[in-house]
Amino acid sequence: MPPDDRQGRYFLTWVLSASLVVAVILVWMTFTIGGPRVTDAVDDLSELAAALAATVACGVAALHVSSRPSRWVLLGASSLAWAAGEAVWSYYDLVRGVSLPFPSLADVGFLSAIPLAVAGLLLFPSAPRRAVDRVEDVLNGCMIAGSVLFASWATVLGSLFDSHHGNDLKQTLSLAYPAADVVMVSLVIILFARAGRRSRASLALVMAGLVAFAVADSAFAYMTEVNNYSNPVLDTGWVAGYLLIGLGALRAVTAPSTEAAEPRVTTLSLVAPYVPALAVLTVTAIQLLRGRRFGTVDWIMVLSLALLVLGRHLLILWDHAAKRNLDGPGGSPPAGGPDCRPVVSSRRA
Repeated sequence: MPPDDRQGRYFLTWVLSASLVVAVILVWMTFTIGGPRVTDAVDDLSELAAALAATVACGVAALHVSSRPSRWVLLGASSLAWAAGEAVWSYYDLVRGVSLPFPSLADVGFLSAIPLAVAGLLLFPSAPRRAVDRVEDVLNGCMIAGSVLFASWATVLGSLFDSHHGNDLKQTLSLAYPAADVVMVSLVIILFARAGRRSRASLALVMAGLVAFAVADSAFAYMTEVNNYSNPVLDTGWVAGYLLIGLGALRAVTAPSTEAAEPRVTTLSLVAPYVPALAVLTVTAIQLLRGRRFGTVDWIMVLSLALLVLGRHLLILWDHAAKRNLDGPGGSPPAGGPDCRPVVSSRRA
């Protein structure tokens, strides 16, 4: 069997194994098999095992890939930091049988995992080549982050901020988790939209894992704050998230990326920043129909997003006009331009 086919079969085996694990955990959490105490132990230990598995897989990728192994080092360090936080959580929950104090050492591990994951994502190739592309990239990032932030504020963050009655440190930490999730999801959208087709397999798995992680994180924060966290079904998002990150690392080993030779500008990269903006319009309409009155923070975010959309559109129009002027009348390069050079025969005399 050729090496590529063998590696493909190994990767498929890992995918099927991870899918089976997630399915079993989901069923276990849904039906509380063995009672609440057993289910709680399975919940904690499966999250810890998934994070450690992602750490090992990222370490393997860092040792075997030739292109930017530091990205996998950072993602592995992020997984390990989160695993350390989960180990503290499991100690208080399973060994001591008490509620975890807040804040605690577990928060150090959980929060440290976020900047490490963001740094690892930023090392995936996606840098623009021109100055105007860099400006457009900043506008795209602000649009996506602003859109996701508004949606999160209208559904989760605003409720957390209004209902929290702890000290400044507790309130800051409570908001730090969902706010960091907003940053990660925004970055996922930006990088995936600009990734080359051949480089998307590994990157898509990592990003899907981070999205699953963010959804579970924000849902836990919200449900805990409103005292409605009774069934840990959503905790499966953390298990699935870290297993997906591990699969992304293994995919990088079995199918090396060739993204350097591919163009970065795609239809998806042009349209993607507007999709979250449409989500903002949808959230705004729903909230207004439900009779909610927007506060100052809401209107500031909506106005800022509108200005960003307008600025991006004007930048694109200006760039297109500049290209037309450079090409000259009829879309042909002007006389004496860079394409007007003598034809040289490729055959030697």
